[in-house]
Amino acid sequence: MKKIFYIAKNELYTLFYSPIAWILLILFLVMTSVDYIFITDLELQYFERGGMFLQLTENLTSFMTSHIHLGYLPKLLQNLYIFFPLITMGLISREINGGTIKLLYSSPLKISEIVMGKFLATVCFSIILIILLLFTMVGLSLSVSHPDYLQMLTAVLGIFLVLCAYAAIGLFISSLTSYQIVAAIITLGIFALLANIGQLYQNIDIVRDVTYYLNIGAKAHNFLTGLLDLRDFIYFLLITVSFLLFTIIRIRSATESISLFRKAYRYIIVVLVAFVIGYITNKPTVNVYHDATRDKLQTITPTTQNMLKKLNDGELEITVVANLFDIYYGSFYTPSERNDIITDLWEPYIRFKPDIKVKFINYYDADTSSYYVKSNPGKSLKEIAEKETKIYGLSIDKFLGPDEINQLVNTRKEEFRSFFLLKYKGKTTVVRVFDDPWYWPFESEIAAAINRLIAVPPKIAFLSDEIERGPFSERTRDYQFVSSKVSNRIALINQGYDFDTISLKEKPVPSGLAAFVIADPRTPIQPEEIAKIDHYIDSGGNLFIACEPDRKDIIKPILNKLGLSLREGILIQPNGKFSSDCTFPYLTPAAKNISPLSRRFIKDQIIYHSDSTFRVAMVGASAIDFREIDGFHIEPLLRTSQYLSWNRLAAISNDSLQLKTAKLPNDEQGSFVTALRMDRTINGKQQRIIVAGDADYLSSSQIQGYEPTRYNKEFGFWCFSVFTYGEFPPNNLRPKSLDNSFKIKSDNIAVQKMIYYWILPMLIAIACSVILIRRKRK
Repeated sequence: MKKIFYIAKNELYTLFYSPIAWILLILFLVMTSVDYIFITDLELQYFERGGMFLQLTENLTSFMTSHIHLGYLPKLLQNLYIFFPLITMGLISREINGGTIKLLYSSPLKISEIVMGKFLATVCFSIILIILLLFTMVGLSLSVSHPDYLQMLTAVLGIFLVLCAYAAIGLFISSLTSYQIVAAIITLGIFALLANIGQLYQNIDIVRDVTYYLNIGAKAHNFLTGLLDLRDFIYFLLITVSFLLFTIIRIRSATESISLFRKAYRYIIVVLVAFVIGYITNKPTVNVYHDATRDKLQTITPTTQNMLKKLNDGELEITVVANLFDIYYGSFYTPSERNDIITDLWEPYIRFKPDIKVKFINYYDADTSSYYVKSNPGKSLKEIAEKETKIYGLSIDKFLGPDEINQLVNTRKEEFRSFFLLKYKGKTTVVRVFDDPWYWPFESEIAAAINRLIAVPPKIAFLSDEIERGPFSERTRDYQFVSSKVSNRIALINQGYDFDTISLKEKPVPSGLAAFVIADPRTPIQPEEIAKIDHYIDSGGNLFIACEPDRKDIIKPILNKLGLSLREGILIQPNGKFSSDCTFPYLTPAAKNISPLSRRFIKDQIIYHSDSTFRVAMVGASAIDFREIDGFHIEPLLRTSQYLSWNRLAAISNDSLQLKTAKLPNDEQGSFVTALRMDRTINGKQQRIIVAGDADYLSSSQIQGYEPTRYNKEFGFWCFSVFTYGEFPPNNLRPKSLDNSFKIKSDNIAVQKMIYYWILPMLIAIACSVILIRRKRK
């Protein structure tokens, strides 16, 4: 070891008696500082603006260090390979060119000691780079409240492992030539190749996994995010050790008179051993993970973990079903994107269930309204598909036609979109992608699908006899958007629910429903149908009722049984933007706390939008009068303002509603309940009933779009979620992050710029000048 340290010391003397090392240190510090200052300044601006911008300051440590596009460490990783060729280019080539390599051969030093000494010198230089990087970490720690130190240290470990791998590669390249410039150019090319090899030849099945595995940037990314991964650690160890062995073999071969075959097989043995170790450790069953982040940001929630544990009696098969005619096919579903789908989307679940198998199926199918069909008149779907596959450089033979794919899954039901098909022990379910900025499913949607495989999916049935509002129709008066719209992330179908329609003329309400929905019946319900509904209520079935004022007599027999009635009249709330019968009742405390999701949502809205009203828009609503009977406990969910609205008893024309309606002397003033919840224990279970005095508030026309002060879609979602007793949707909420604020002000950024851009580089320059001047004097 003394000899190794001696060689390392001499190499460091040589390195730091040259201005190159000092210039690289200054460049490294400045480049890192520029990216650090940029993201700090950006996030600090968001924080000081407050309101909705605070959504962008959650988990600041992770975001600022490891965000794939804005984090300053991924940017550093992209540029890291620029620095090392100039450091490693002369490690061996300088000895060869100067003839001193022969002295080393004849010295009592072993070749392995020579190689390890020079490698240790570059590792020491890497440690100096890490120290400079830690200056930005110190700045981050002083700027952010409650920084996640373990996550930062794990990120530093990842950077260090990359530097060690680069050092070993550069050392080997330096042994191949006597020309330092040639060594530097080759090293730079190898580094660039390893940094981008994950993007090469991804359309070739045989090559894809190998090139993706060798991508050095992707292997370091888990470390940057705070996830310690045995597979990635072994990768860096294999790269580093392999190239050190290559260097030893190269130098030793130069001193021996042996055949080319004997030289080659030494390299082959190292490659084969590394390949076998890499192949074994790359298997999910062998891999070991540790999430070093304080809030376990890189780990799925315990709720989802427990679901996966229940899938212990067989493998879970995930099939990526991609439509060639999907507008996002070229961006997300070509063969080159397959490893990214597995790694980014499904590996967090493979971590807890290693026997998950991910398959890929491509198909082509569309209806006559598709852009591809309209823009290719007279062509068959297969002809259009052949044209598209040629654009992507693919073969039509790799795609299933409409008949073939529909033997596996109903693509029309999925609106000819791309999706994921989950299969476990003969049961199948779908995880979808969505028409929103995030596109991919979140953990909540994936957990809901997994839950469907281990539990009985909740089914909500809609009465369909009397032209009621239903879950499937696309008409604006119906409830498709909140119930069965496959492209809507918070539609209940994407949270694990099933939907159906029932005709009471043919059969009674079936048992086992999560809830039975009666939404705005328009013709009188027959006595025998009322009897079936009464029996369902008496049996403890959950019920959702939505009424309209002008059809209160139709629903009256059912409400009477529950101790409810719709008050005569219609609620009025004049507004310059909406018609006068559009009221905005407030969510009561019971509505805000109807589920864990609602509680978190309300807290977030208060923080991000400073909202304290939480209103639901109801057009043409009736006030609900109630009395508790038959063991029911009743809690109002929506209540109007006693100052802004009143109950109009007199008849009013639709034309008058468009004007600013004045209050009449006999109108009723007060705070009126427009939605309520009823609970009781019957037959050993809790029965839940929700009644609303308006059927429009859940219609597609009312809940589509975005308006910060209107919570129709959220309230409707919460109302239906109570019928599953917390099982659907699963509770995947995470604790609020602690590092979500700053301890500094915008003025402090100028101070940090002065330190990182001027003071620290000047100190390095001064140290360089002192050492070089003293060296020249000696």
